[in-house]
Amino acid sequence: MKVTDIAIQNKTGIIVLTFLLIIAGSFTYLTIPKESNPSIEIPLFIITTLYPGIGPSDMESLVTQPLERELQGINGVKQVRSTTQESFSSVVVEFELDVPLNEASQRVRERVDLARPNLPADAEDPQIIEFDLDDFPILVINLAADYPLSRLTVAAERLQDVLETVSGVREVELIGGIEREVQVNVDLNALNSYNLSLQQLIGAIQQQNLTIPGGTVDVERQSYLVRISGEFTDPQQIEDLVVLVPGGDNVRPGSGFVYMRDVAEVVYGFKERESYSRLKILQVEDDRGRMQAISGADADYRQVVSLNIKKRPGSNIIETAEGVREALAAFELPPGTDVVITGDQSEDIDNLIKDLENSIISGMLFVVLILVFFLGIRNALLVGTAVPLSILVGFIVLSALGYTVNMIILFSLIIALGLLVDNAIVIVENIYRFREAGFGKFEAAREATNEVGYALIASTATLVAAFTPLLFWPGVIGQFMGYMPLTLIIVLICSLFVALVIYPVLTGFLVRLDSEPRKKKSRFVKMVMYTGAGLLAFTILLANWITFVVTVLTVIFFVGSYRYIIKPMSIRFTGKTLPGVVRWYRTFLAWMLQRDYTVKRAMLRNTFSLGSFTAGVLILIPGGLIYLVSGITGQIILIAGGIIAGLGALGIIIHSLEGIIIGGKSSVKAGFIIAAITGVIILAFALTGTVYPTATILVLMALPAIIVVFGLIGMLFKTGSNLILTDNRAKLLNGVMTVLFAIFAMLAIAPTGQEFFPTTDPRLVNVKIEGPVGMNIGTSNQTVQQIQMLVDELLAEDEKVRNNVENIVVNIGVAGNPFFGGGFPRPEKAVIGVNFVEYGDRTEPSSITLGKLRNKVRDIPDMKIQIEAQEMGPPTGAPVNIEVSGEDFDRIMVITDEITQMLIEASETGRISGLVDIQNNIGGGLPEHRILVDHQKASQFGLSLSQIAQTVRIANNGLEASKFRDGEDEYDIVVRLREQDRRDLESLQNLTISAMGNQVPLVAVAEFVDGSGL
Repeated sequence: MKVTDIAIQNKTGIIVLTFLLIIAGSFTYLTIPKESNPSIEIPLFIITTLYPGIGPSDMESLVTQPLERELQGINGVKQVRSTTQESFSSVVVEFELDVPLNEASQRVRERVDLARPNLPADAEDPQIIEFDLDDFPILVINLAADYPLSRLTVAAERLQDVLETVSGVREVELIGGIEREVQVNVDLNALNSYNLSLQQLIGAIQQQNLTIPGGTVDVERQSYLVRISGEFTDPQQIEDLVVLVPGGDNVRPGSGFVYMRDVAEVVYGFKERESYSRLKILQVEDDRGRMQAISGADADYRQVVSLNIKKRPGSNIIETAEGVREALAAFELPPGTDVVITGDQSEDIDNLIKDLENSIISGMLFVVLILVFFLGIRNALLVGTAVPLSILVGFIVLSALGYTVNMIILFSLIIALGLLVDNAIVIVENIYRFREAGFGKFEAAREATNEVGYALIASTATLVAAFTPLLFWPGVIGQFMGYMPLTLIIVLICSLFVALVIYPVLTGFLVRLDSEPRKKKSRFVKMVMYTGAGLLAFTILLANWITFVVTVLTVIFFVGSYRYIIKPMSIRFTGKTLPGVVRWYRTFLAWMLQRDYTVKRAMLRNTFSLGSFTAGVLILIPGGLIYLVSGITGQIILIAGGIIAGLGALGIIIHSLEGIIIGGKSSVKAGFIIAAITGVIILAFALTGTVYPTATILVLMALPAIIVVFGLIGMLFKTGSNLILTDNRAKLLNGVMTVLFAIFAMLAIAPTGQEFFPTTDPRLVNVKIEGPVGMNIGTSNQTVQQIQMLVDELLAEDEKVRNNVENIVVNIGVAGNPFFGGGFPRPEKAVIGVNFVEYGDRTEPSSITLGKLRNKVRDIPDMKIQIEAQEMGPPTGAPVNIEVSGEDFDRIMVITDEITQMLIEASETGRISGLVDIQNNIGGGLPEHRILVDHQKASQFGLSLSQIAQTVRIANNGLEASKFRDGEDEYDIVVRLREQDRRDLESLQNLTISAMGNQVPLVAVAEFVDGSGL
């Protein structure tokens, strides 16, 4: 081959190129960014809007629908779906995959801006979130302590600032802490007694907490800035604000100045808790890497603040996580603070890389061990280098294309290990054969490569063609999994390059026949070798004496094994065993290739059947590719290929039946034997508890029944002769038919099922808890504590479960994934995260522990409990989703409940196996205390609906009146009724609204009705 000839003519250049590729590939392997999931661009956006205190039905009409109307008209939109909850709206916009991400983002932002004027003025601005796999945390740092949560929050905020400076970190999200605020808690009775309104209190704060520039004053040669400073330096200054002066229209006779302290209490405290977080540590890792159990008070649940670490796109996940760990170790936390890291994705990637390295080393060892029996140790070692060399060249290509190393690429490289060595084996073995025939070193390399080069190109092209259709895998899954065929194609082409360009030169220098005399090394060469080995050994000894001892023992073991075990076995194998195998194979091949030419038209008939079937399959492959580009053209090709393959399959079936008829009595015996074997297999499965339906058993018994029936026909009519059975094509056809039927039978008796990623033993299990709508955070906390007790009971009862669990993290009042209908914290929701120890330290598979956990906590009244194991790959929804849509929501609720109950019954009765955690997302509306305003009465008092609504919202949810600055920190000043006035619905009726200098009771202009919001 010309490329090989050029390589051999430039031997020195190829050697230099090889060293450069090794150095560049190693450098690329060490420096190329590594991440968990592939970086894919999905034009998917979610628009979230908060409007506190608004029910789902009002939220839908006021916020969700105006946004939907604007977003549905965007060009290129595939789907718009929305989820509306109390106080929260989310609209998901999905574009066609061919729409550029930047363009789609711009279109969404423009339409949201157009919708803003139609949204309520007091609703928060819509937030646009782009779907990004890098937006999910790469690890979570949990801080637990026994001291007050406020102090722990301050420490976590300081740590947050430090971690955000780590290279590769995009964002650090703090969860579970408490935020300070200045609370102005108003006494409703005092407010009414002074004839004041909440708006007046808010106005007083806003008018006094100001710093206003007053311009400049020039005094002689000096200019002075004038500033009116009235900002609060102490929250207690708010109590001294005058909210009413004597002589006003709405002041009671005889009253003097009214201060804020007369009607409200000012508290420099914390915002009302919307969530709780706790941590229970059961085991910790000691200095030797062993898990040590925690007992006593240290094993109790403690409050925790979590920091979610998110990395920048394209940054190295391993280096980023390592940088975070180093920053965490250097950060000084208050005494009594425990740190637990969970969900560390860098560990998974690091383990995959180690698995890849171990697989490469193991592959090299096995290749060398096998080839040493055929080619000798020197040539076997040469072939063994094909795998790492091809992968290093592949890393160079991947880096040049701008790709990062991720989970899919690593899996692909592990899959490719067995394929990369094939070309090198063929080249080196053929060169070795030419050397044995008397050719010179490089002449043998040239001739041997020319002989098999095109065959190697054809075989590699066949493998590439097999993986090429996966490049056209449509949809998001295609983008995610497209890295696999691309990686395989790249490394296969790299292995072909190594085999045709590099190996002919290397083998010319290194391949040596066993019969060739060994060249004696000069004294200088020996001195250099021994000196180098001595320096290396001395360096290892200085670095670590244990490593030195292990290295010496390893060298002694391998050298001794080769000299006294492998080499004698190799000589015996090549001298006695291999010639016998070759003789047996020649006999078998001659028997298989014989054909009786007395059978008329057998060759034509068999060739037509095999040719049609093969040609049809080959036509179907490009037809499928063309169908992805051009539907009509591809469909025509698929139909044509299907017809041709069908004719071939029909010929195979007819020919197989003909062979069975000719077999006669032998066919009948074979049928009964196959039936007996099938029956034994079915019985064995039945004894293990797997009973198959009658229809499945009939399908499995169909093959032996057909053989017996057609064998009996042959016995009765005695047609044909046994000559056709000597036709090798007949054997091939019958074999193809039998194998196909056996495959279908195995799939029928033991279906494999389908899933995107394989089910593995999970490291993390989440117990998702959801209570009735309207459950407050305090009640949720108490309910979750009951579930915690059940989990603790399981830990105490089952030692295997106890030894399997490393720690438990509890989060109450959590938000769901916004892309699957969540996104807003809900007090009735909670998650208990159970983190397991490393796989090698587990006393039982964590999947079994998961089952025990599910059985323990599943029967909690009025609570929905779902247990999910951590999955590989991108985040997805439930494996099976049934969506019920329509115009009548009441009817939708009825149908949804019916489907849910039907599936639960099917799971309990065994009609549908594998179903767990069957739930629906219909939870009813939040209980409402509706205020129905009488517009006529309100107008008589000079009140508008917006005034009434604003006053009610301030009373219950509060309103940020201003900001209190404490150094660089800034805190809200919130005005609302005190807690005892907000927790009583009757107090709400006593609320007054300011109108034309008078305070109008709310009950005078409205009536109150209890109901349920939807």
